[in-house]
Amino acid sequence: MQPLPKSRAVWKRTLDIVLSATFLIILLPLFLVIALLVKLTSRGPCLYKAQRIGLGGVPFYNLKFRSMHTDADRRIAEVWGSNDKEGPFFKVKSDPRITPIGRFIRRYSLDEMPQLWNVLRGEVSLVGPRALHD
Repeated sequence: MQPLPKSRAVWKRTLDIVLSATFLIILLPLFLVIALLVKLTSRGPCLYKAQRIGLGGVPFYNLKFRSMHTDADRRIAEVWGSNDKEGPFFKVKSDPRITPIGRFIRRYSLDEMPQLWNVLRGEVSLVGPRALHD
């Protein structure tokens, strides 16, 4: 992939900052409601951090609202034979590791909202390739 010319990169970064900051401010009440619902309906933190590889191969923590029980990684053996997707993605219909509020926030992609913080920090961009798993 070719890097953007410097002037376009500056404009893209400026747009990322302005839009992510604006959305973070506007969506703050919704952030608080979702965080509270996650906290009240299951044990553990309201945010899930996953290490990803960003621009230039720099690792960072990708933020999401937690939609699974905290022991989901240990319980993967329960659902391993139920993979509904071909290829490298693991997806299970009616996954028992997902919390009730997790189903809702995943259905509407609300679990992805904290990634606006990653955009504001310059770890990812609103437009461009997704960060890689480490």
